[in-house]
Amino acid sequence: MTLLPPTVEQQRLIDEELHSDPEVTKRDIASLREWLSKQPHLPQHMDDDRLEKFLFGCKNSVERCKHMLERYFSARTALPEFFAARDPLSNDIQECCDAVQYFLLPSLTKEGHRVTILRLADYALERFSIQAIARRILMVMDTRLVEEVCLSNIMIFDLKGFTAGHFAKCSPTQSIVRHAMLATQDSMPLRLTRVHYLNAPAFIGNILAIFYPLLKEKLIQKFRVHTGDGEELYPYIEKEILPEEWGGKAGSFKELNDAWRNKIEKNRDWYLREEKLSRTNENARMPHTKSSIAVEINGIQGTFRKLNID
Repeated sequence: MTLLPPTVEQQRLIDEELHSDPEVTKRDIASLREWLSKQPHLPQHMDDDRLEKFLFGCKNSVERCKHMLERYFSARTALPEFFAARDPLSNDIQECCDAVQYFLLPSLTKEGHRVTILRLADYALERFSIQAIARRILMVMDTRLVEEVCLSNIMIFDLKGFTAGHFAKCSPTQSIVRHAMLATQDSMPLRLTRVHYLNAPAFIGNILAIFYPLLKEKLIQKFRVHTGDGEELYPYIEKEILPEEWGGKAGSFKELNDAWRNKIEKNRDWYLREEKLSRTNENARMPHTKSSIAVEINGIQGTFRKLNID
């Protein structure tokens, strides 16, 4: 699946928002490279292009990028349930690709945002695995950090077919859910501008209320809950970039899901190699650089208040 680059107008909007300057970026990359060289516990293999994407995702803040890199690598060591055995041909990932459709739309919105969609292809509760879904989402995110730049992200959850049992598996009272949040919060330089819930059941308010105390008000304001289907997105997203089932021209749900399935399979060797390289060496870690993720896992209650939102 090819992610189409920004149009001239979209690139202009992105540049205006982030005030990108090639010379400043070059100096900032050199600064990050120097900082990494002084962190014996962190990997040194990341190339300048990927560092630039991290910097871009951190709104060109070098200090924020340092924090993000520390979290990014630490998560891969502290949370092996999501980052070990990252084989897209494994049974759990293949089963996940069959049961859950998860994909990015090829075209950006006119503002320069990337749209990601998650929906059920199979409503059977036993085929809904939070661990496999999170592992797959993180694999796709890693691919994006190599391949593309966008201004921010729009997430669409199509809740058609979700039952109380599905939502129970997503509850923050489940340790696997809390760990999944740690794997993504403040450790992926991908900003979020809007979250849409489609086909929301009558009890969605009660479900979201469980999460509200744990979320920044700024994030909650980005939620849009719709009881209808894809047509509810038209006031927010150009119709033509949406999937065919929602009136767009991007391809069918199945075609888009299969394209991303094929994409991660083609990147299999890269994932398996990164699994070994993108890890911290905790034995080399200096005391003042203690892993915040490890601390949270070991008993200091992490919250969702550090989500990387605009």
